[in-house]
Amino acid sequence: MTEPGGITARTALAFLLATWPRRLLLSLVLLVPVVAAASGGLQPADPPPREVEPGAVTDTGAYQVVPRSYFTSELVDAGSLEEGERWVGALVQITNQGTEPISADFSDQTFELPAGVSVDRANPNEVLRLDTGSRLGYAQPGVTYEVALLWRTTDLAEPPDELTLTMNETAWTLWNIEAGFHTWRATPDAFYVDLPLTEAPAAILEEEDE
Repeated sequence: MTEPGGITARTALAFLLATWPRRLLLSLVLLVPVVAAASGGLQPADPPPREVEPGAVTDTGAYQVVPRSYFTSELVDAGSLEEGERWVGALVQITNQGTEPISADFSDQTFELPAGVSVDRANPNEVLRLDTGSRLGYAQPGVTYEVALLWRTTDLAEPPDELTLTMNETAWTLWNIEAGFHTWRATPDAFYVDLPLTEAPAAILEEEDE
């Protein structure tokens, strides 16, 4: 039952189909979503570009990062190198955005070199502060550092003008193997920056013997 003067959906549809112009109009209305889907109009929007420029402030989760440049050197004061090895370093500014210290060269999964560069681990082997030349160790919450991320490599004897640095987005993740323990873990999303080649900063080079 309907109220007096009420129009049911069935009545409205019957009226719409009563004449051929109305049938044509309905067909066109129903056809629009089909055409849009076929042409990709209903596809999810493309994700935003993941490439960033050197000098751009980038939120990776664990850090706010400003990537700057890269270098190679055998004279960085960061432990021994085996024969044929050299350091490849990425110069970046990092600010710990969390509430806990981050072990910059152990638990952090933010930075990676291209797969084509031979390194013995994904994380940097060393992270040196550019202001003191000393090892960073832990990045403290809310503190900004200018650092050199260092990997040992047997490649890049003739370094290219640019090298792509991957900056993984990370999430504060609960460990399954130890209750209550969290750490920053890489997610499937990442930013990519083509770092220009530069000279190794003097502050982190070995002192010359007099």
